[in-house]
Amino acid sequence: MTTVTLAQAHELFNLVNAKVCCPANPAAPCIPFLYPDDGCWGRAHEMCRLMIAAGAQPQKIWIQGGLKVSSSNKPNCLVTWGWHVAPTLQVSDGGPAQTYIVDPSLFDHPVPQATWVSVQGDPNPTLTPTGPEIFHLFYAPQRYDPTYALTNGVLANYRNELRLRAVSPAGPPPYPNCMLQPAGVQWFGTIEPNAQRRWFTFGWPANRHVFWTVMPLTPCPGGPQLSWKVAVERANANSATYWITVTNLTAETVRFEGRFNYLN
Repeated sequence: MTTVTLAQAHELFNLVNAKVCCPANPAAPCIPFLYPDDGCWGRAHEMCRLMIAAGAQPQKIWIQGGLKVSSSNKPNCLVTWGWHVAPTLQVSDGGPAQTYIVDPSLFDHPVPQATWVSVQGDPNPTLTPTGPEIFHLFYAPQRYDPTYALTNGVLANYRNELRLRAVSPAGPPPYPNCMLQPAGVQWFGTIEPNAQRRWFTFGWPANRHVFWTVMPLTPCPGGPQLSWKVAVERANANSATYWITVTNLTAETVRFEGRFNYLN
């Protein structure tokens, strides 16, 4: 397919994003999207391979400049690049085709090229579109990788970098100091491998029914990560305290959101 619909672009994004690595145990053939610092050319080549195998015809876009990107997947919240690359798709829902970017290291969905460029902090970057066969635009000895041997080497290297960061004192991504606390989230939590911990939150109106959910933030596809139980204390005539016991079902540290909602 030369062009795809926006719905198909989302399907292709989900296809590659499903390959995200568990940070502390990043086993092949996962893609280390959660290590945004480096390795984009390997990620882009593997993403193109997966999309081509699914019948799509992606291209690539290379950007050069003084690139600075905010990221919750780096402990200091900022990634700096001299260049970056990601796959592109031509998207049309009946009108003229537009270039969309597939880049799970920056977004959780496909985005227009202008959006992708704008978050990288350089108002006048150099953009170079290429075909999917270009593995490395700036290093001639590795310009092509038809066997994906070089790709596999890059992915293995940055899987290991992701693992080292995840098991360091910084812990796994995402990093709460880099994130805004959205509405409906009472707290960000971190729980160690195979651990059980309890949090409490007080001052809730006793005449309302508060529903609690614990949502993992550290991606690790393949099985459940957390379970939780909620207990309640009537602190006084007007307020309640909730006690949330969280169990980590995995052998990896997991970050999570403690979410709440009022039920009618």
